[in-house]
Amino acid sequence: MSAEPRWRPGEFDRRHEPRAEYRRTAPGLLEVNGVPCAVRDLGTGGLRVDPAPAARVWVLGEIVSGELRLRDGTAMTIHGRIARVRRSELCIVPVDEAWPTEALIAAERAVLSRARAERRAAPRLPIPAPAGGPNRSTPLRDVSATGIRYLLRPGEPAPAVGSMLSGEVRLDAETVIPVRGRVIRHYGREIAVALAPPGLAPEMMELLRARFFRDEPDQG
Repeated sequence: MSAEPRWRPGEFDRRHEPRAEYRRTAPGLLEVNGVPCAVRDLGTGGLRVDPAPAARVWVLGEIVSGELRLRDGTAMTIHGRIARVRRSELCIVPVDEAWPTEALIAAERAVLSRARAERRAAPRLPIPAPAGGPNRSTPLRDVSATGIRYLLRPGEPAPAVGSMLSGEVRLDAETVIPVRGRVIRHYGREIAVALAPPGLAPEMMELLRARFFRDEPDQG
């Protein structure tokens, strides 16, 4: 018996068109009837939501409308048809002109490229493992000016990829740093969050460095 082909005639094939890919960053956001969907890539021929949201039943061939929010702040209503439904993805292709143009997608790609370069250049502080010692109470695993990674508490539900989080990093009884950002990845019980601009100010990073990386006393 021959294996099922990966691509069927007429199926949405994104491989041959320029597209904005939200890799290792906060995904794009598409809201369909109040259901937030994490957009993983976007082109003039369609977009891919990964994974397919479980909040509703998605039907192959169904016409959907929703608000698409791009990284540069652009928000627009789009109309599309569901071209593929799988556990790991949901693909939507346009049905009319209510769709991002080539110019908008090129601008989104430029924003994503700039954001990736800025994140790679941002110094990251890996927080020592909390096995006893002064850091045993913090859920933080690492932090930079543009993002944080933290460990879920026992029984704490994992936030959905693409959702916005607002909260605070409490260093001690007197030091609290407010943070806001979008969930970009799960590593088991670890959650990666891209902070909303402007991120953490340099003085906040110095405060974190002083809190978790105190100078060791001289041994000589």
